[in-house]
Order: sequence, then C-alpha cells, then structure tokens
Amino acid sequence: MTGDSSGRGMTLVAVLALAQAILAVLRSLRWFEIGSDLMERGILLLPVIAMFAYARGALVFLIALLYGLFAFGEFAGRGGFRICGIIAAVLNLVLVVGAIVEGEAALRALLWAIVPIIILWQAFSPPERRAVKARAA
Repeated sequence: MTGDSSGRGMTLVAVLALAQAILAVLRSLRWFEIGSDLMERGILLLPVIAMFAYARGALVFLIALLYGLFAFGEFAGRGGFRICGIIAAVLNLVLVVGAIVEGEAALRALLWAIVPIIILWQAFSPPERRAVKARAA
C-alpha cells in the first residue's frame, strides 16, 4: 500500500467522522427538544423523564465533540487525537446497542454503527500501515 492511498484513507475517515459529528449534533438537538417538550408537561414525572432526555442529548453532543476533535487531529496530522475517535466510536456503538435493546429498528440503528466501526478498524490497523502514512507526510 502506498503512502498516498493511506493518506487518502485517513482523510476519508476524518471526513466520515466530521459527517458523523454533524449528524450527532442534530440528533442531540432533537433530544434537547424532546426534553424541553416533556419539561413543560407535568408537575413531577415528566420533568424527571425530561432530565433523562437532556442527559442523552448531552451524551450525544459529547460524542459529536469527540468526533470533531478526532477529525481535526486527522486533518492536522496529529495522532494524539486518535483516542478521541476511539472513545467516540465506542460510546456511539454502546448507544446503538442500547437503541436496539430499546426496540429501535435494527437496520436504522446499525446505520449509526458504520462510521464507528470504520474508525475503530482504522485506529487499530497494523502499525506498519501508520508508519507508511507518517513517512509520506
């Protein structure tokens, strides 16, 4: 494998992570909207449930932030941000599994698992592949 194709692969992974971050921000805004709707309806029980919606929205926003940091690190050639991608991918996969357990359609939930799987595959690829990329830079 040449350094050029490895660099393009990392750029593709960074673009996918950035797209996942944007979609996650939109998803987190939806969770905050759900929480706000629940907060306005009820005296005790629904506002408590609303706090769980806010917490889920905050978690999804954190994942989006981690994806964004990972993408920035990949574009800037800083390997130290790779851990952000790994953490985001693992948290994202945990949310996907949770969504399936809660009754979400498996195909729809698994669509959210594609980018995390690609990021984890790239992050844990053999070290000689990363060395080729470093020499090309």
